[in-house]
Amino acid sequence: MRETKFNKTLVRSLVLGAGILLIGFLINSQLSKKEDKAGPKISFRSKVVETRVATPVSILINISVSGRLKASNRMEIFAEVTGILTNQNFKAGQSFRKGENLASINDTEYRTQLIAARSTFMGLISQSLADITIDYPTEADKWQNFLKELNPKKSLPKLPSTDNLQLKQFLSGRNILSNYYTIQSQEVRLQKYSISAPYGGMLSETSIDPGTLVRSGQKLGTYVQEDGYELEAAVTQNDLQFLKKGSKVKLRSVAHNQDYIGTVSRINSTINPTTQQVSVFLTVSGKDLKEGLYLDAMIRTGTASEAIEVPRNTLIDGKAIYTVSATDSTLRLAPIEVVRFIEDKAIVKGIPAGALLPLTQVNGAFEGMKVVPQASK
Repeated sequence: MRETKFNKTLVRSLVLGAGILLIGFLINSQLSKKEDKAGPKISFRSKVVETRVATPVSILINISVSGRLKASNRMEIFAEVTGILTNQNFKAGQSFRKGENLASINDTEYRTQLIAARSTFMGLISQSLADITIDYPTEADKWQNFLKELNPKKSLPKLPSTDNLQLKQFLSGRNILSNYYTIQSQEVRLQKYSISAPYGGMLSETSIDPGTLVRSGQKLGTYVQEDGYELEAAVTQNDLQFLKKGSKVKLRSVAHNQDYIGTVSRINSTINPTTQQVSVFLTVSGKDLKEGLYLDAMIRTGTASEAIEVPRNTLIDGKAIYTVSATDSTLRLAPIEVVRFIEDKAIVKGIPAGALLPLTQVNGAFEGMKVVPQASK
């Protein structure tokens, strides 16, 4: 009985051991299959991809900027006196020649006051002339001639010069000197009732109508020169090394479908703290140009040798690009160096000549993906 029980226990142990070995073998087989599946991804689906042959060349690099024109010479017109604006041609869009009367303010009241002041001054000189003739006979002729030149309706003549200290004290005591310089100040103020054009130009805007009362310090309008304009362009500090005062820049007006040549007139020495860019000012002239016109500027900054221009969206993380293998028509990543981004294009280096480049972004692309390259037409 004991021997029979021993044999049964042995058989059970052997069967159990064999089962454990079989289960271990099956588990090992499944793990091996998973490792095989984790190998390189190879796609057997074929996608048609339009390609071109890479041909590295020397590419001119340009900075593309844009902006609106501003007149090189412009001024805000303010009144320094009070009165009625009399000239009827003070309107936006009105052109004026250099020296032409730009704005006239009625000066009748002030002019009358000035004439009265000159007349009073003439009387003062007449009263003092007898004393000058007696006490300072050598100076009498000068003051007699000065009195003859005085005219209430004309500007004061030049005051006679003298080195006689006593005569100066006499003139000062009679308030002749103070009255003379007060009238001169009034004559200067009278000129402010008329504003002349400093250069040929146009009123771009007006803030008051003819016949309206003007108050001292009030803005009348804006006057701009018509034959010279300026465009402000913002460039990076790296690009600034390619620009200098006097450099020529190509400008284009989309509205007029016309090109212009501008010149770098000045470069700001201050960096914009927000954009970290520097302002460059370009001057340009042309009969079709107007203030506010939108222009595009192309600033040449250098040349990239052995470079290729590709669509920006075909780059992978900005440091690689897919190429199509000539042996098995699969996608392969190629490292590149980006020289510059220009709008939706990128100028890159590092692509060997003859490589096949996809013309557009390949959806769902991965390295090893099977494609059917098709040459672009």
